[in-house]
Amino acid sequence: MDYFSGPPVNVTINLFINSFGSITETTMDYRLNVFLRQQWNDPRLAYKEYPDDSLDLDPSMLDSIWKPDLFFANEKGANFHEVTTDNKLLRIFQNGNVLYSIRLTLILSCPMDLMNFPMDIQTCSMQLESFGYTMNDLCFQWLDIGPVQVADDLMLPQFVLKEEKDLGCCTKHYNTGKFACIEVKFHLERQMGYYLIQMYIPSLLTVILSWVSFWINMDAAPARVGLGITTVLTMTTQSSGSRASLPKVSYVKAIDIWMAVCLLFVFAALLEYAAVNFVSRQHKEFFRLRKKIKEQQRQRTVSTRPCAAHSLRLLSPAIPSRPCYAAATQFSWLSYHAGRSTDLF
Repeated sequence: MDYFSGPPVNVTINLFINSFGSITETTMDYRLNVFLRQQWNDPRLAYKEYPDDSLDLDPSMLDSIWKPDLFFANEKGANFHEVTTDNKLLRIFQNGNVLYSIRLTLILSCPMDLMNFPMDIQTCSMQLESFGYTMNDLCFQWLDIGPVQVADDLMLPQFVLKEEKDLGCCTKHYNTGKFACIEVKFHLERQMGYYLIQMYIPSLLTVILSWVSFWINMDAAPARVGLGITTVLTMTTQSSGSRASLPKVSYVKAIDIWMAVCLLFVFAALLEYAAVNFVSRQHKEFFRLRKKIKEQQRQRTVSTRPCAAHSLRLLSPAIPSRPCYAAATQFSWLSYHAGRSTDLF
Protein backbone atom coordinates (compact mmCIF):
# COMPACT_ATOMS: atom_id res chain seq x y z
CA MET A 1 0.00 0.00 0.00
CA ASP A 2 1.39 3.40 -0.99
CA TYR A 3 1.02 5.87 1.85
CA PHE A 4 2.55 8.73 -0.16
CA SER A 5 -0.33 9.05 -2.60
CA GLY A 6 -4.02 9.80 -2.32
CA PRO A 7 -6.07 12.76 -1.12
CA PRO A 8 -4.88 15.08 1.66
CA VAL A 9 -5.71 14.26 5.25
CA ASN A 10 -8.66 16.24 6.56
CA VAL A 11 -8.21 17.33 10.16
CA THR A 12 -11.33 18.55 11.96
CA ILE A 13 -10.70 21.02 14.76
CA ASN A 14 -12.80 21.98 17.75
CA LEU A 15 -11.96 24.54 20.49
CA PHE A 16 -13.30 24.80 24.02
CA ILE A 17 -12.34 28.09 25.70
CA ASN A 18 -11.90 27.54 29.41
CA SER A 19 -10.76 31.08 30.30
CA PHE A 20 -10.27 34.32 28.40
CA GLY A 21 -8.55 37.37 29.81
CA SER A 22 -5.43 39.46 30.33
CA ILE A 23 -6.15 41.61 27.30
CA THR A 24 -3.25 44.07 27.27
CA GLU A 25 -3.29 47.23 25.16
CA THR A 26 0.39 48.10 25.62
CA THR A 27 1.63 44.81 24.14
CA MET A 28 -1.52 44.22 22.07
CA ASP A 29 -2.08 40.61 22.99
CA TYR A 30 -4.49 38.46 24.95
CA ARG A 31 -4.25 35.30 27.00
CA LEU A 32 -6.60 32.32 26.98
CA ASN A 33 -6.77 28.73 28.16
CA VAL A 34 -8.24 26.26 25.64
CA PHE A 35 -8.86 22.60 25.01
CA LEU A 36 -7.65 21.96 21.46
CA ARG A 37 -9.28 18.91 19.90
CA GLN A 38 -8.15 17.42 16.58
CA GLN A 39 -9.78 14.55 14.73
CA TRP A 40 -8.56 12.73 11.64
CA ASN A 41 -8.67 9.26 10.11
CA ASP A 42 -5.63 7.00 9.93
CA PRO A 43 -6.57 3.64 8.33
CA ARG A 44 -3.41 2.08 9.69
CA LEU A 45 -4.86 2.31 13.23
CA ALA A 46 -8.18 0.60 12.45
CA TYR A 47 -8.98 -2.59 14.41
CA LYS A 48 -11.82 -5.13 14.78
CA GLU A 49 -10.97 -7.61 17.52
CA TYR A 50 -11.37 -5.28 20.54
CA PRO A 51 -14.96 -5.31 21.89
CA ASP A 52 -15.13 -1.58 22.71
CA ASP A 53 -15.76 1.06 20.08
CA SER A 54 -12.72 3.11 21.11
CA LEU A 55 -9.43 2.81 22.90
CA ASP A 56 -8.06 5.40 25.33
CA LEU A 57 -4.30 5.22 25.10
CA ASP A 58 -1.58 6.63 27.29
CA PRO A 59 -0.30 10.05 26.11
CA SER A 60 3.16 8.51 25.75
CA MET A 61 1.81 6.71 22.66
CA LEU A 62 1.60 10.04 20.86
CA ASP A 63 5.23 9.71 19.85
CA SER A 64 4.40 6.44 18.04
CA ILE A 65 1.66 7.72 15.72
CA TRP A 66 1.37 10.41 13.11
CA LYS A 67 -0.01 13.78 14.25
CA PRO A 68 -0.80 17.00 12.40
CA ASP A 69 1.91 19.64 12.68
CA LEU A 70 -0.51 22.35 13.77
CA PHE A 71 0.78 25.62 15.23
CA PHE A 72 -0.71 29.02 16.08
CA ALA A 73 0.43 31.60 13.54
CA ASN A 74 -0.15 34.64 15.79
CA GLU A 75 1.25 33.04 18.93
CA LYS A 76 3.54 35.04 21.22
CA GLY A 77 3.83 32.45 23.97
CA ALA A 78 2.35 29.08 24.98
CA ASN A 79 2.79 26.31 27.51
CA PHE A 80 1.45 22.83 28.22
CA HIS A 81 -0.13 21.71 31.48
CA GLU A 82 1.39 18.78 33.33
CA VAL A 83 -0.33 18.91 36.73
CA THR A 84 -0.93 16.33 37.94
CA THR A 85 -0.24 14.49 34.70
CA ASP A 86 0.06 15.56 31.10
CA ASN A 87 -3.26 17.14 30.12
CA LYS A 88 -3.49 15.16 26.89
CA LEU A 89 -6.04 12.71 25.53
CA LEU A 90 -5.51 10.12 22.81
CA ARG A 91 -8.50 8.06 21.67
CA ILE A 92 -8.58 5.67 18.69
CA PHE A 93 -11.79 4.32 17.17
CA GLN A 94 -12.33 1.04 15.33
CA ASN A 95 -12.59 2.69 11.93
CA GLY A 96 -9.21 4.37 12.40
CA ASN A 97 -10.49 7.76 13.55
CA VAL A 98 -8.17 9.48 16.01
CA LEU A 99 -9.14 12.05 18.63
CA TYR A 100 -6.29 14.08 20.03
CA SER A 101 -7.13 16.62 22.75
CA ILE A 102 -4.69 18.83 24.61
CA ARG A 103 -4.95 21.68 27.10
CA LEU A 104 -2.96 24.82 26.28
CA THR A 105 -2.44 28.29 27.65
CA LEU A 106 -1.76 30.71 24.81
CA ILE A 107 -0.68 34.31 24.48
CA LEU A 108 -1.79 35.48 21.05
CA SER A 109 -1.17 38.70 19.21
CA CYS A 110 -4.16 41.02 18.77
CA PRO A 111 -3.55 44.23 16.78
CA MET A 112 -5.94 46.82 18.18
CA ASP A 113 -7.43 49.99 16.78
CA LEU A 114 -7.63 52.37 19.76
CA MET A 115 -9.05 55.37 17.92
CA ASN A 116 -12.37 55.09 19.79
CA PHE A 117 -10.81 54.08 23.12
CA PRO A 118 -12.41 53.54 25.64
CA MET A 119 -15.62 53.12 23.61
CA ASP A 120 -14.06 50.64 21.20
CA ILE A 121 -14.81 47.12 20.02
CA GLN A 122 -11.74 44.98 19.38
CA THR A 123 -11.47 41.95 17.11
CA CYS A 124 -8.89 39.39 18.17
CA SER A 125 -8.16 36.36 16.00
CA MET A 126 -6.65 32.92 16.47
CA GLN A 127 -4.96 31.35 13.45
CA LEU A 128 -4.26 27.63 13.25
CA GLU A 129 -1.83 26.68 10.50
CA SER A 130 0.15 23.73 9.27
CA PHE A 131 3.88 24.17 9.56
CA GLY A 132 5.38 21.56 7.23
CA TYR A 133 2.59 19.88 5.26
CA THR A 134 1.21 21.71 2.26
CA MET A 135 -2.43 21.59 1.22
CA ASN A 136 -1.59 18.62 -1.01
CA ASP A 137 -1.00 16.60 2.17
CA LEU A 138 -3.06 18.22 4.92
CA CYS A 139 -6.20 20.32 5.20
CA PHE A 140 -7.88 21.88 8.24
CA GLN A 141 -11.58 22.45 8.77
CA TRP A 142 -13.84 23.41 11.65
CA LEU A 143 -16.19 20.95 13.27
CA ASP A 144 -19.70 21.28 11.88
CA ILE A 145 -21.46 21.37 15.28
CA GLY A 146 -20.03 23.62 17.99
CA PRO A 147 -16.65 24.44 16.45
CA VAL A 148 -15.83 27.02 19.15
CA GLN A 149 -17.34 26.54 22.60
CA VAL A 150 -17.06 28.88 25.58
CA ALA A 151 -17.37 28.06 29.26
CA ASP A 152 -20.65 29.17 30.80
CA ASP A 153 -19.00 31.03 33.69
CA LEU A 154 -16.56 32.94 31.52
CA MET A 155 -16.16 36.52 32.80
CA LEU A 156 -13.88 39.27 31.55
CA PRO A 157 -13.02 42.27 33.75
CA GLN A 158 -13.15 45.00 31.09
CA PHE A 159 -14.70 43.37 28.04
CA VAL A 160 -17.79 41.46 27.01
CA LEU A 161 -17.13 38.54 24.69
CA LYS A 162 -19.86 38.59 22.07
CA GLU A 163 -21.55 35.37 21.15
CA GLU A 164 -21.00 35.67 17.41
CA LYS A 165 -17.61 34.39 16.30
CA ASP A 166 -16.38 34.59 12.72
CA LEU A 167 -14.93 31.36 11.37
CA GLY A 168 -12.90 31.53 8.21
CA CYS A 169 -10.01 30.33 6.14
CA CYS A 170 -6.62 32.05 6.03
CA THR A 171 -4.64 29.95 3.59
CA LYS A 172 -1.00 31.06 3.52
CA HIS A 173 1.15 31.24 0.41
CA TYR A 174 4.90 31.04 1.00
CA ASN A 175 7.90 30.30 -1.17
CA THR A 176 7.79 26.72 0.10
CA GLY A 177 4.16 26.17 -0.96
CA LYS A 178 0.55 26.75 0.01
CA PHE A 179 -0.33 25.80 3.58
CA ALA A 180 -3.69 25.22 5.19
CA CYS A 181 -4.84 27.80 7.75
CA ILE A 182 -8.13 28.39 9.54
CA GLU A 183 -9.00 31.16 11.95
CA VAL A 184 -11.61 32.29 14.44
CA LYS A 185 -12.26 35.95 15.31
CA PHE A 186 -13.45 37.01 18.75
CA HIS A 187 -15.33 40.30 19.13
CA LEU A 188 -14.66 42.09 22.42
CA GLU A 189 -16.71 45.08 23.51
CA ARG A 190 -15.07 47.27 26.13
CA GLN A 191 -17.02 48.24 29.24
CA MET A 192 -17.07 51.92 30.25
CA GLY A 193 -17.50 51.47 34.01
CA TYR A 194 -13.83 51.62 35.00
CA TYR A 195 -12.98 54.58 32.80
CA LEU A 196 -16.15 56.42 33.80
CA ILE A 197 -15.20 56.20 37.48
CA GLN A 198 -11.45 56.67 37.16
CA MET A 199 -11.15 59.19 34.32
CA TYR A 200 -14.31 60.87 33.07
CA ILE A 201 -15.97 61.82 36.37
CA PRO A 202 -12.74 63.09 38.09
CA SER A 203 -11.77 65.19 35.06
CA LEU A 204 -15.29 66.62 34.85
CA LEU A 205 -15.24 67.56 38.54
CA THR A 206 -11.83 69.18 38.08
CA VAL A 207 -13.24 71.37 35.30
CA ILE A 208 -16.21 72.36 37.48
CA LEU A 209 -13.81 73.13 40.33
CA SER A 210 -11.88 75.54 38.09
CA TRP A 211 -15.12 77.52 37.57
CA VAL A 212 -15.29 78.26 41.31
CA SER A 213 -12.69 80.98 40.74
CA PHE A 214 -15.32 83.00 38.87
CA TRP A 215 -17.14 83.58 42.18
CA ILE A 216 -14.02 84.54 44.14
CA ASN A 217 -13.29 88.23 44.59
CA MET A 218 -11.08 89.57 41.86
CA ASP A 219 -8.75 91.20 44.38
CA ALA A 220 -8.05 87.80 46.03
CA ALA A 221 -5.21 87.02 43.63
CA PRO A 222 -3.51 84.28 45.71
CA ALA A 223 -6.74 82.28 46.00
CA ARG A 224 -7.68 82.50 42.33
CA VAL A 225 -4.17 81.88 40.98
CA GLY A 226 -3.60 78.99 43.39
CA LEU A 227 -6.89 77.36 42.42
CA GLY A 228 -6.21 77.79 38.71
CA ILE A 229 -2.69 76.36 38.82
CA THR A 230 -3.83 73.44 41.00
CA THR A 231 -6.59 72.46 38.58
CA VAL A 232 -4.24 72.72 35.58
CA LEU A 233 -1.67 70.46 37.26
CA THR A 234 -4.41 68.02 38.28
CA MET A 235 -5.69 67.76 34.73
CA THR A 236 -2.15 67.26 33.44
CA THR A 237 -1.64 64.41 35.90
CA GLN A 238 -4.95 62.78 34.95
CA SER A 239 -4.12 63.08 31.28
CA SER A 240 -0.75 61.41 31.81
CA GLY A 241 -2.39 58.65 33.84
CA SER A 242 -4.90 57.91 31.08
CA ARG A 243 -2.04 57.31 28.62
CA ALA A 244 0.09 55.21 30.96
CA SER A 245 -1.70 51.94 30.16
CA LEU A 246 -1.85 52.57 26.40
CA PRO A 247 0.72 52.11 23.64
CA LYS A 248 2.37 55.09 22.01
CA VAL A 249 0.26 55.24 18.86
CA SER A 250 0.52 58.00 16.29
CA TYR A 251 -3.22 58.78 16.02
CA VAL A 252 -5.52 60.63 18.38
CA LYS A 253 -7.76 58.58 20.64
CA ALA A 254 -11.18 59.50 22.02
CA ILE A 255 -9.81 59.74 25.56
CA ASP A 256 -7.12 62.15 24.31
CA ILE A 257 -9.77 64.47 22.89
CA TRP A 258 -11.72 64.41 26.16
CA MET A 259 -8.64 65.16 28.28
CA ALA A 260 -7.48 67.88 25.88
CA VAL A 261 -10.86 69.64 26.02
CA CYS A 262 -10.93 69.43 29.83
CA LEU A 263 -7.41 70.83 30.02
CA LEU A 264 -8.41 73.63 27.65
CA PHE A 265 -11.36 74.60 29.87
CA VAL A 266 -9.20 74.59 32.99
CA PHE A 267 -6.45 76.59 31.31
CA ALA A 268 -8.99 79.05 29.90
CA ALA A 269 -10.34 79.64 33.43
CA LEU A 270 -6.83 80.63 34.53
CA LEU A 271 -6.35 82.88 31.51
CA GLU A 272 -9.74 84.46 32.20
CA TYR A 273 -8.51 85.75 35.55
CA ALA A 274 -5.34 87.12 33.94
CA ALA A 275 -7.42 88.91 31.29
CA VAL A 276 -9.91 90.27 33.85
CA ASN A 277 -7.07 91.44 36.09
CA PHE A 278 -5.43 93.25 33.19
CA VAL A 279 -8.67 94.92 32.08
CA SER A 280 -9.45 95.90 35.68
CA ARG A 281 -6.07 97.58 36.10
CA GLN A 282 -6.55 99.47 32.86
CA HIS A 283 -10.04 100.49 34.01
CA LYS A 284 -8.73 101.73 37.36
CA GLU A 285 -5.96 103.70 35.63
CA PHE A 286 -8.52 105.30 33.33
CA PHE A 287 -10.69 106.39 36.27
CA ARG A 288 -7.62 107.67 38.15
CA LEU A 289 -6.59 109.86 35.23
CA ARG A 290 -10.16 111.04 34.78
CA LYS A 291 -10.39 111.97 38.46
CA LYS A 292 -7.06 113.79 38.25
CA ILE A 293 -8.26 115.81 35.26
CA LYS A 294 -11.48 116.74 37.06
CA GLU A 295 -9.49 117.84 40.12
CA GLN A 296 -7.29 120.07 38.01
CA GLN A 297 -10.35 121.62 36.35
CA ARG A 298 -11.94 122.22 39.76
CA GLN A 299 -8.80 123.92 41.06
CA ARG A 300 -8.70 126.22 38.03
CA THR A 301 -12.34 127.10 38.63
CA VAL A 302 -11.70 127.94 42.30
CA SER A 303 -8.73 130.18 41.42
CA THR A 304 -10.87 132.36 39.13
CA ARG A 305 -13.91 132.50 41.45
CA PRO A 306 -12.93 135.65 43.72
CA CYS A 307 -13.03 138.15 40.86
CA ALA A 308 -16.25 136.69 39.60
CA ALA A 309 -17.68 137.09 43.10
CA HIS A 310 -16.62 140.82 43.18
CA SER A 311 -18.47 141.42 39.93
CA LEU A 312 -21.54 139.89 41.46
CA ARG A 313 -21.11 142.08 44.59
CA LEU A 314 -21.22 145.25 42.52
CA LEU A 315 -24.61 144.12 41.34
CA SER A 316 -25.69 142.82 44.73
CA PRO A 317 -23.95 144.32 47.77
CA ALA A 318 -25.31 141.60 50.02
CA ILE A 319 -22.75 139.15 48.57
CA PRO A 320 -19.53 139.41 50.60
CA SER A 321 -16.24 139.36 48.75
CA ARG A 322 -13.36 140.10 51.04
CA PRO A 323 -10.45 139.76 48.61
CA CYS A 324 -12.07 141.95 45.98
CA TYR A 325 -13.28 144.45 48.68
CA ALA A 326 -9.72 144.88 49.95
CA ALA A 327 -8.49 145.47 46.45
CA ALA A 328 -11.20 148.08 45.83
CA THR A 329 -10.38 149.87 49.11
CA GLN A 330 -6.72 150.03 48.22
CA PHE A 331 -7.58 151.37 44.80
CA SER A 332 -9.78 154.15 46.33
CA TRP A 333 -6.99 155.20 48.76
CA LEU A 334 -4.52 155.50 45.93
CA SER A 335 -6.99 157.55 43.88
CA TYR A 336 -7.59 159.95 46.84
CA HIS A 337 -3.93 160.67 47.36
CA ALA A 338 -3.35 161.09 43.65
CA GLY A 339 -6.12 163.74 43.60
CA ARG A 340 -4.60 165.75 46.49
CA SER A 341 -1.23 165.80 44.80
CA THR A 342 -2.87 167.32 41.76
CA ASP A 343 -4.51 170.10 43.79
CA LEU A 344 -1.21 171.12 45.27
CA PHE A 345 0.24 171.83 41.92
